[in-house]
Amino acid sequence: MTVNVGPAIQQLTAFTAAGKKQITFATRVALTRTAQLASANLKHEMRDIFRSPTPYTLSSLFVRPATAKRLEAEVKLKDFAAKATPAATYLAPQIKGGTRPMKRFERAMQSVGALPPGYRIVPGAGAKLDSYGNMNRGQIVQILAYFRSFPEAGYKANMTAQGRAKLALGNKKRAGFRYFVGRPGDRAPLGVYQSMRGGGPGSLKPVMVFVRWALYHKNFDFTYVVEKTVEKEFDGQFKRAFAEAMRTAR
Repeated sequence: MTVNVGPAIQQLTAFTAAGKKQITFATRVALTRTAQLASANLKHEMRDIFRSPTPYTLSSLFVRPATAKRLEAEVKLKDFAAKATPAATYLAPQIKGGTRPMKRFERAMQSVGALPPGYRIVPGAGAKLDSYGNMNRGQIVQILAYFRSFPEAGYKANMTAQGRAKLALGNKKRAGFRYFVGRPGDRAPLGVYQSMRGGGPGSLKPVMVFVRWALYHKNFDFTYVVEKTVEKEFDGQFKRAFAEAMRTAR
């Protein structure tokens, strides 16, 4: 989205004899400072609407400053990351609404035959969570390794008697516990379950729950925050920058 401050500049400079150089300087500085304030306000909004946002998310905003030749300042979400999903991708449903794209570990779970097509993953009661409420990476790696070793525990084979037989055989090879994809008792949600050896009360825990196409409502009103920041801050920032320009011109 674009906020045009041209009319505001015309109004603020209507009765001044300042030259183009001073007006350009004030415009450039005011645009950049306002964009920086908008970025700070967006970060504050993230803390308000997201539960324990990660440092990666909070640092995903960046400002492209205005220049004398390009009197535009931009506040953007990073759209590239070497080893992670870019913020512009995973925050898009929070801003625009719609379907959340698959996370990398979800694609990996699908590739090993553990996650059926059309599903996303949310943590189950038996999931280990980090301080930000996300699934523990070590547990994800452990589950992926298990399904690579025992593909018969995945959603395809596990739905057949033959698959369950193979799964029982696989369980003998794995000491302590096993993972499997299913819907225990036909009432529990579909997901990845951890079954502890011994089979006593509480031995079966849902680690990952599969949900159909996680849809998001618009929670992060990026446009509103930016527009309100411009409305509140730009005039004052321009007046301060213009005063600076006039002092240096003397």
